[in-house]
Amino acid sequence: MLKKFFIFLLLILPLWTHSYGETIEDILKEYKEKSELSKKTKLESEGHLIIFTRDDLEKMQAQTLEDVLKVIRFFILQKNMFGENVVAYATMYPINNTTIRLYINDHEVSSVYRRTPFPIWGEIPIDFIEHIEIYQGESAIRFNNETAGLIIKLYTKLPERENGGYLRTSLTSRKGYGLNSYYGKELDDNTSFLIFTGKNYDRWKKYHNSGKEIKQEIGNFFTYTFFRYKNLKFEYGGIYKDSDLFRGLAVQGGPDKDDFTGRHNYISLSGSFLRDGSLKTIIFYDDMKSVYYQEVLSPFNFIISLNPPELIKGYIKNFKEKRYGIELYKDILFSSSELNLGLKFQRSWYKVDDNRFGGTSSFIQNSENLYTVFLEHSYYFTPENMFILGLKYDRYDRKKQFKDINGFTGRIGFILFANSFISFKTFASSYYTPPVFLEIASQPNIRKQRNKIFTSELTVRGRKYKFGVVGGYAVTKNQIVLNPVTMMYYNENTTLRYKFVSFDFSYKIFNRSKIELNYFLADTNFDDVELGPDQGGHIKLFTDFNNLQVYTALVYRKGYKVSSYDIDDGYDLSTAVTYKFDGNKEIAIRGDNLLNKALKTPTLLDSFTYSTIDRRFTIIFKWYY
Repeated sequence: MLKKFFIFLLLILPLWTHSYGETIEDILKEYKEKSELSKKTKLESEGHLIIFTRDDLEKMQAQTLEDVLKVIRFFILQKNMFGENVVAYATMYPINNTTIRLYINDHEVSSVYRRTPFPIWGEIPIDFIEHIEIYQGESAIRFNNETAGLIIKLYTKLPERENGGYLRTSLTSRKGYGLNSYYGKELDDNTSFLIFTGKNYDRWKKYHNSGKEIKQEIGNFFTYTFFRYKNLKFEYGGIYKDSDLFRGLAVQGGPDKDDFTGRHNYISLSGSFLRDGSLKTIIFYDDMKSVYYQEVLSPFNFIISLNPPELIKGYIKNFKEKRYGIELYKDILFSSSELNLGLKFQRSWYKVDDNRFGGTSSFIQNSENLYTVFLEHSYYFTPENMFILGLKYDRYDRKKQFKDINGFTGRIGFILFANSFISFKTFASSYYTPPVFLEIASQPNIRKQRNKIFTSELTVRGRKYKFGVVGGYAVTKNQIVLNPVTMMYYNENTTLRYKFVSFDFSYKIFNRSKIELNYFLADTNFDDVELGPDQGGHIKLFTDFNNLQVYTALVYRKGYKVSSYDIDDGYDLSTAVTYKFDGNKEIAIRGDNLLNKALKTPTLLDSFTYSTIDRRFTIIFKWYY
C-alpha cells in the first residue's frame, strides 16, 4: 500500500509545476474560498490544524462524528468491547483515551469520572455543524483546556447566516433511521436564535462468539438551542442515549443481558465585554447520568468487574456527575505583539453506585476543584511570522484520600513564511497528564504522567495544490497504563518514546472539486508490543457538477499482530452521491465499508474480532424551508 501511494503521488507531481510560482495574492484568494467562519475561529498557533469546511461535510453527507474521525491522521477510530467509539493513538489499543477534548463551540463535553466524551457523544449528529476544526499537537494553551493530544471543535451553524431551516430524514440498509430538524433566524441586528433536534437509531452487524449473540443497537435523541442578544450568547445542549454493551466483559462469549443508558445536559452563557470586545466570560453547568448493566445467567460464566477487580455474575452501575465553572479571557494588543490571558475555576463531582451480583457492592463519591491560569504571548516579526511563548498552571484540589495535583505546562513555537508559498511551524512543549478519577479509583497512589514533545510542520502551497509534512517526537515518563491481567492502572517504569510523521497532499481539480491524500507512520520504543496499527492513510475525492456532488474516500489502516491475533490490513471504502433539485430539496445515498474490509479490533479476552464500521447504505432526503 505504501508503494502504491507514493507511485500515485509521483504521477501527479508534474501537476505542481504549473503553479509553483504563486504570489501571495493567489494564496489569499485560496483562503477566501474557504468557510469564512473557519477563518475567524481557527488558531494556527495552537497546533497542527485540520479543517472540515461546510462544503466538505455536505459532500461527505457526514451523519455523525464518527464519519469524520475515521479519516484523522495519527489516530485510529475503533470501538472498544462496550461498543463505545474510541479515538486511539496509532500503535495503541482502544480502551479509554482521556486526552481527547470535544467542544461544541466553546463548551467541552467530556465526562467527569472517565474524562472522555465518546460513551455518550460518539454518535452525535453533525448536520447542524458549520465546520470542524481539529488541533493536533499536545498542550494547546489558549483553549484553557485540560491536557489534550487532540482537540475537536464543532462550530454550529449561525442563525443569521441561515435564516431558515430544513428537515432531514434517513434510512439505512440495517433498519436504522434518522430524523433531524434545524431552524435558525435573525430577528433583528441584536437578536438571533436556532433550534436543532435529532432522533437517530442504528444497528450493527450481529456476531456470534462462543455460542453468544453479540449485537449492538444505538438510539439517541439530541437537542441544541442557541440564543444571542447583542454580545451575550446562551446555549443549551442535551443528548440521551440507549444502547447495548456489545461484547462487554464476560469471561466467555458475552453477557446474556446488557444495557447502557446515558444522558448529558449542559448550559453555557458567554459574553464579550469592553468597547473592543477583548474581555470574554463563559459560565457553564453540566449534568450527566449513566447506567451500565451486564449479567450472565450460566453458572460457568462470569463478568469481570473493576475497582476492585473480581469475577461476579453481573452488576448495575449508576453514575451521577456534575460540573460547573467560570472562564475569563483577556486579549491585549500591542504594535507588534499580542498577549492572551486566561483564568478558569471548575468544580466537578461524581457518585458511583456499584451494585454487584455475587460480589462486593460499593458506593463511592468524590469531587475536585480545578484552578487554572495561563498567558500566551505572540510576537510578530512581520505580519506573517511570529514567535509564541505560553505558560499555564493548573491545580487540582481533590477530596478524601485522593492527593492534590498541580503542574505547569510550558510551550514555545515559531510560525514562519519563508516566501509566498512555503510556510513552517514548530512547537516544543513540556506538560503533564493528571490521572483521572477512573484511574485513581483503581490505584490511589498513581502518579501524573510527565511529557515532552517536539513537533514541526512544513507546507508548500500554490494556487491549486498544497503539500505538507507533519512530524514529531514525544517522550513520556510515568505513563499511565492498564494491566490487562489484573485490570488495574499503574505507572509504567520504562520511558515511552513516540515518533510520528505524516505526508499530506491536496489538489484542486476544477470548480469546487479536489483530491486529498494522506499517509502517516508512527513508532514507539516498545518494539515487542503491537496493540494497534502503526501506519495509515486515505485518499479522498470531492467532485461537484452543479446539482450533482460525489464524494469517495478510501481509508487505509495497516494490520498488526497482537497476542494470538493476526489482524489484516483495513480498507474502508465510502462514497456519497448527492443530487439537488427544485432549489430547496436534495436526495443522497451514502455507502460505508463497501469492500467489507475495514480494520478489525480484537477483544484480547478470546478469539473474537469485530469491525468498527459495518457495510451499510444510507438514503437521505433533505428539504429546506
